[in-house]
Amino acid sequence: MSEYKDDSFFKNIIRYIYARRRFFIFLLLMLLILSYAVFGRKGLLQRVDLEIENRELQKKLKEEQDKTLMLQKEIDEIKTSDKKIEKVAREKYGMTKEGEKIYKIQVDSAK
Repeated sequence: MSEYKDDSFFKNIIRYIYARRRFFIFLLLMLLILSYAVFGRKGLLQRVDLEIENRELQKKLKEEQDKTLMLQKEIDEIKTSDKKIEKVAREKYGMTKEGEKIYKIQVDSAK
């Protein structure tokens, strides 16, 4: 007897859908369009991912531009200042003036 009620329930649902088939076809098409707009190759999820990636790349670009500007300033200082040239030669290349002696101090790292 319960199988008969279940069967009748599903038949009523099918009749309801068939009677309003234009509405359900329209609803199905809208769901397909919406799912393509959200999950498709050029969908909203892809756009959000690209926006996040764009922000990260813009941040990296800004950092690199700042670094380039700083290095350019250092190059300009080296070109115009003899003291800056001397400082770079001493610090980076260990150069000394004639007659100078370099003393290296070793720090005991065990203490």
